[in-house]
Amino acid sequence: MLDALLRAAYGLNIVILLPVVGWMLAGANGPMVQAFEHKVADSPGLRILVASLWAAILLCSLLGLAQPRAFVGVMLLQVIYKSLYLLLFIGPLVRERGWNAAPMGVTVTFIIIVALWPGLIWAAWAAR
Repeated sequence: MLDALLRAAYGLNIVILLPVVGWMLAGANGPMVQAFEHKVADSPGLRILVASLWAAILLCSLLGLAQPRAFVGVMLLQVIYKSLYLLLFIGPLVRERGWNAAPMGVTVTFIIIVALWPGLIWAAWAAR
C-alpha cells in the first residue's frame, strides 16, 4: 500500500512537471511567465535554474516509480523548498497585494504537496 501511494506521488510529480519543464527548457513563448501566470518576471538565468531543479525532481520521480522508498528524499527536498517559497515569497506577496498577485496554479500545487508529502515521507521512513 505504501509503495502504491509513493508511486502515485511520483506520478503526480511527473504529470505536473513534464509539460512545465518541457516549456521552460524549450524557451518558447515565455515559459517561465506562463508557468507563473505572468506574475513572476522571466529571465534566462532564473528560467534555467528553476527548469534544472524541476527537471531533477522529474527524473528522480521517474526513478521513484521503480524504487519508491529509495527516492523519498526527493519528496523531502520538495517539502523544504516549496515551504520556503510559500513562506518567503507567497506569504509576503499576499499580505502586501492580496491573493490575486500570487500565481495560483503554482501556489495551490505547492500547498497540496507541502500538506500531503510529509505523511508519505514519515510512513516511508517508519517502514524501514
